[in-house]
Amino acid sequence: MTKAGIARLYDMQHGDGGWGWWKDGDSDPFMTAYVVWGFAIARDAGLNIDAGRVDRAAEWLERNLVQREGNHHDQTWILHALSAWRKAPGANARKAFDDVWKNREKLSAYSRALLALTAHRWGDAERARVLIRNLEDGVRIDRTPDQSVLLKGETTAETMQTAYWGARGFWWRWHEGPVETTAFALQALVTIDPENRLVEPVMNWLVKNRRGRQWNNTRDTAIALLAMNDYLERSGELAGDIAYEVSVNGRVIATKALTAKEVLEAPSRFAVDPGVLTDTTQEILIRRTRGKGPIYFSAEARFVSLEEPVKAAGNEIFVRREYFRLAPRPTLLKGVQYDRIPLRDQESVKSGERVEVVVTIDSKNDYSYLVFEDLKPAGFEAVELQSGLPLYAQSTTKGSVWVYQELRDRKVAMFIDQLPQGIWEIRYTLRAEVPGSFHALPLLGQAMYVPDVRANGDEVRVMVEE
Repeated sequence: MTKAGIARLYDMQHGDGGWGWWKDGDSDPFMTAYVVWGFAIARDAGLNIDAGRVDRAAEWLERNLVQREGNHHDQTWILHALSAWRKAPGANARKAFDDVWKNREKLSAYSRALLALTAHRWGDAERARVLIRNLEDGVRIDRTPDQSVLLKGETTAETMQTAYWGARGFWWRWHEGPVETTAFALQALVTIDPENRLVEPVMNWLVKNRRGRQWNNTRDTAIALLAMNDYLERSGELAGDIAYEVSVNGRVIATKALTAKEVLEAPSRFAVDPGVLTDTTQEILIRRTRGKGPIYFSAEARFVSLEEPVKAAGNEIFVRREYFRLAPRPTLLKGVQYDRIPLRDQESVKSGERVEVVVTIDSKNDYSYLVFEDLKPAGFEAVELQSGLPLYAQSTTKGSVWVYQELRDRKVAMFIDQLPQGIWEIRYTLRAEVPGSFHALPLLGQAMYVPDVRANGDEVRVMVEE
């Protein structure tokens, strides 16, 4: 898997040395820094990396630092990647580092953690310690996790404090997310000041804010795992044997006895037979039967909706999908022209006819890295045969943005790396092929790294006639 991933990244590198979200399009400083950081981790883990390729990307980032002057969040992200790859800063990196240091009061906790790690790697221990103290000033700590103002005089079994950084509620910028911010802060703490009083509470917050067996998204999960790995190396939690028992509503569903070598490899996800569940409250009991090491846990429930048709909904972004049957009309001088006739829910088209799909997006803020998945009716196929051909989202007031399109068996996936606030429209064409009655499940949209920014359109039922 690592060899395949490395080969794919090599293939997607642009001629200028940088990377974008896709092989086509312009190089992007955020994505290029992300890849350089990843290659640094891979190299330090003993993988065989083409240093020449990554050096080219590092040079591109060095040049780009000048263009990012004043954007301290982007600069610290780039500096973090460069410091992971290079033992010493180049001229532009040194100037950018000094400039960001002077403006450190303007930084978010996310950027302070990155700058602290950068200072540590480049041998500036004093600045690294100052930035750790700055992080301590902005942390949010729950010192009484076993108590609530809603339940007077009652406590739970929880005793360990929690601490975190990042947005309290909703966010849509990468440097505001609480999981990534807290993970990088934990990494900075265990790297620079491993005995800091915040290490345990921060680790505890990260563990408790998983969603089932992962965090919000793949990137949150990867960065949290990196930070937790650094914590585990320092804490020695994996040194002892342990055994435990899990029961739900009084019935034992799993027992495990693990040696220290098995802790990170043993199956630890258990499904609950629906027959064990009650109609109201569920009691899950995890009991340690041997050992003294901590046991971390989370629980998740999944359900399906039986509503039909599914109705549109959204949060921060909203989407609408419309179908138009393209009816051919011969003309004397212009050849065949096509009239656009609306195709509404439960209406029909004939096999072989073309249908224009109009996807409308209402974006309430400026967003990065959005994906829209249009689930096709089973009897329809995209007219275009090749993924990656030019496609654009159009706005009457803001021009157009490039869309990377992937044609899949069940859906047409559309990726947009930067989408400004406003109303946008994407058009592409399907062809009705297989006769029958079909459901077009809702168009889905979300921010890749902030899944709470999401929307779905209406379900549509269509018929294809012979």
